[in-house]
Amino acid sequence: MSTKPAPLLQPFAGVLPAPDKVHLVATRSYLTYSDYELKDKLSRNPYSYLHVIHPDGEPDSTGGLGAIRAAYAGFLDRGWLRPDPEAHYYVLQQRGPLGTCTGVVGLVATAAAQAGQIKVHESTLSHRENLFARYLSEVGLNAEPTLLAHEDSPALNGLLAEIKAARPDLDFTTADGVRHTLWRSTAAQRAQLEAVYGGLDAAYIADGHHRVASSMRLAEEQPGRTDAHAFMALLVPENELIFRGYHRVVRMEANASTNALEHLTEMAGVSWKEGGDALHPGADEIALRGRLNGVLSIGPALRESGLTAPEWLQEKVLAPLFGIDEPRTDARLSYLPGDASEDDLRKIASGADTLAFVMPALDFSGLKAVADAGRFMPPKSTWIAPKLRSGLTLFDFGPSS
Repeated sequence: MSTKPAPLLQPFAGVLPAPDKVHLVATRSYLTYSDYELKDKLSRNPYSYLHVIHPDGEPDSTGGLGAIRAAYAGFLDRGWLRPDPEAHYYVLQQRGPLGTCTGVVGLVATAAAQAGQIKVHESTLSHRENLFARYLSEVGLNAEPTLLAHEDSPALNGLLAEIKAARPDLDFTTADGVRHTLWRSTAAQRAQLEAVYGGLDAAYIADGHHRVASSMRLAEEQPGRTDAHAFMALLVPENELIFRGYHRVVRMEANASTNALEHLTEMAGVSWKEGGDALHPGADEIALRGRLNGVLSIGPALRESGLTAPEWLQEKVLAPLFGIDEPRTDARLSYLPGDASEDDLRKIASGADTLAFVMPALDFSGLKAVADAGRFMPPKSTWIAPKLRSGLTLFDFGPSS
């Protein structure tokens, strides 16, 4: 008799903030704060999950991983974080200036990732995998879901609408104007969601490649530790994702030759229109600001090469024309995220010693095509919302010791 496979996304008994403190506990990723901002948050808000990440209260903390686990235990003891007694799916909605996103938080088995059901579009670094795997082993927590996307599902859309019609379990708005709302699934809804996810063959990583890779590594290194053979994920239908361009800024040497710039505007499959004030390029366009000012239309070049715009820019422009072969480490290359303000973008793109490439937004079909073809896009090729909070839902599988 064949065994029915487990659904790609599975329910779990999560750990959630107390409803009256959720707006104080949940936090942006600590990497998005400056040292000054971190110190301010740590000094002013004793409930912030940042106190778990930095248990000694300093941004440059060098304390052991055991201190993180102890700080988490302190939040449990005080009732600031509360374990659910039974398994749920957690429906999470973000509504903000960029739009509305809804997805479902659950667990994905590392075996599903090993089997190729979790599709990747970026390569990972071994030393970061090792670092994160050690963190997972010693701390035993996922405090922020990996963001996964899947093809649209009418059955899921109707079910999510039904769940969201009920009173939420958690509901708060953060200072950036984003409202975060969470619902626990009922037993009947859990069964319906399990049926939907049982028919889902694959999901695509939108954000969190290293988190998935480190969870897989931990499972390989500790095969007997089955409680840790999963990772927490927010699974979002494709039509709920919000894509923006991730922009590149090249610092030009003072004595740089103009040959590269001239060649850039005369490449095959490219048309160049000088001037204008474009900061929102179309799907097959790249706006150039700084040393050059205009719009590069690259549709024919993309169709000829079969590449996405970030791949084409790296392979056909940054590497051959500017010698930027290692976009992760080249000091001449910097990035500006898709949610940057127009003032920030204009400021960074206005210098005579820089050339800014204002990139078009990718979409799910482009991301899916890259992953299905087994290609890797350059780093920071996609800016995708929702951007998830740490400490809003946690998966506690326990430390190794």
